[in-house]
Amino acid sequence: MMSAVDYLLDRSSAVLLVFAAAAALSHLVRLSPAKRIAIGLIAIAAAVLIPISTRSAFDWIVSALERPSAPGLLLLALFAISAVTGQRFDRGSEFRFGTAMLVLAGVLLYPGAVGFLNYDPYALGYSGYVLPLALVLILAYALFRRYFFIAATLNVGIIGFLLEAGRSLNLWDYVIDPLAWLLAIGAWITIAIAAVIRKPKPAGSVVA
Repeated sequence: MMSAVDYLLDRSSAVLLVFAAAAALSHLVRLSPAKRIAIGLIAIAAAVLIPISTRSAFDWIVSALERPSAPGLLLLALFAISAVTGQRFDRGSEFRFGTAMLVLAGVLLYPGAVGFLNYDPYALGYSGYVLPLALVLILAYALFRRYFFIAATLNVGIIGFLLEAGRSLNLWDYVIDPLAWLLAIGAWITIAIAAVIRKPKPAGSVVA
């Protein structure tokens, strides 16, 4: 049973990313949601069938993305839903808080993890109380603000870590992944651009 779950989770990022990208592109030509779903599924099938060297394009994407964290999986699902329905999640306070936390976590984690800093914060995920305490504070704030999707997703990640449900023994890998960080950055770039566009211009002086 777990091998089947592992198989699906390992490929979930690639499936959702290919689907969301194709559906979003089809949105540019104003296709119906049903047709966007069809195009997304066709894109997944094409990625599976197109060979690149000894593997399919889909397998290359899977190997590049690996398994998503719980928040990363939720964010990918939201992007896929938005690509199909056109619904804007970036206007909601829960979405903004969740993606802001992902951006902040990635800024704190990845520069040190890849060697740009003398200190590697990735080690905090193996032991200690700093990362668990930070997650408790985020959970408490999420519950206070009734951000139940964030609370549930973090709980799934933490429980997965405690049960050693994944291949990693590091707590970081259950609450953030590189793709989720990049998607969160992209979401906030979109939010910032939309804020600038919507910013009211000062009224010009009236010429007599």
